[in-house]
Amino acid sequence: MKVLVAHNRYRSDVPSGENVVVDAEIADLRAAGVDVVGAITRSDDVDLSSFTGAAEAALGPVYAPRGVPAFRALLRHTRPDVVHVHNVYPLLSPWVVRAAHAQRIPVVQTIHNFRHDCVAGSYFRDGRICTACAGTFLGLPAVVHGCYRGSRLQSVPMAIGRDVHRGTWRSVDRFLALTPFHADFLRSLGVDAERVVVRPTSAPDRGEPEPAASPDVVVVGRLDEQKGVRLLLEGWRRSRNPHGARLHVVGDGPLRAEVDAAAAADPAIVVHGVLDAAGVAARIAAAGAVVIPSIGLEGLPRVLVETLSAGRALAVSDLGGLGASVPDAVGWRFRPTPDALAGTLEAISPDAARAKGRAARQTYLERYTPEVTTGRLLEVYANVAGSRR
Repeated sequence: MKVLVAHNRYRSDVPSGENVVVDAEIADLRAAGVDVVGAITRSDDVDLSSFTGAAEAALGPVYAPRGVPAFRALLRHTRPDVVHVHNVYPLLSPWVVRAAHAQRIPVVQTIHNFRHDCVAGSYFRDGRICTACAGTFLGLPAVVHGCYRGSRLQSVPMAIGRDVHRGTWRSVDRFLALTPFHADFLRSLGVDAERVVVRPTSAPDRGEPEPAASPDVVVVGRLDEQKGVRLLLEGWRRSRNPHGARLHVVGDGPLRAEVDAAAAADPAIVVHGVLDAAGVAARIAAAGAVVIPSIGLEGLPRVLVETLSAGRALAVSDLGGLGASVPDAVGWRFRPTPDALAGTLEAISPDAARAKGRAARQTYLERYTPEVTTGRLLEVYANVAGSRR
């Protein structure tokens, strides 16, 4: 089996979980004996200060002038059995789907976000969930509000590409939805149910964990509004903290100053900044539970799967893919309000965290190991390759 993986890497100054997922998936496929060819472009290579770079970025949502011809040539040279698409903006463009189909090669796409309908890809604007463009033809609200990178000018080609390529995306042979919530999203866009497969991503198995021994909680991620940082700080402030827990904050971002100020006022808040993968794993292992307090519609954050692997409980806002991925057995779900979060934090007792942590580890072994998720992916590849040939 030969698979061509197409992915436009996000800018390095904005850490991307999707980049990490794609890299790990390629490694897992190669470990399983798959011949993987990479069609990898990088947003870091776009120079928006030059006319050529700006023009290339502007055209990319419809037709990438360099990326598409290079992609066609790579298809002819390598003749893959399947093309697996992730992000295509701006240097590949949705046109790569048409290019693959023109050479009778089936296409699979993993849905990491909501960009098929939302220019920002997040359904989030001005501190709240926004679906103003849902079901509209031109997506004018996205242009008015500059939803793509905060720029009205850059939002125009994204809005045009969104409408030009509705049919392109619907021609994809199989969509991989990270959660049932994302499967429902695709069906709401008119995608036939039989072309949607719920297949989560994975995280490495670091071995059988020790039972949780600490009441501490940890949050890992970008410190911004959508990730629920302000909600977390207010919920923590209102919590009575009956178990003497500490709140460990791992990450960086635009709200770092607010987190540092909260830590200065409360010694139970510990700020770690950015940690490498081993550091994140160690911090999760030292905690009783991991909190994901997003106030937007998340996908399947990698930290969620890493938490399951580590045998630790989860506490997540009951929104989007988060609410669909955390049953009662492995964690707590809360409405994204300070009082609801405070009540959840108070409920995370050491005994409850240990019980849910055991169930979390079992859930990981059943659904999220690299062996399980890679096997599911190979089934999808074989199915689409056989049917299209």
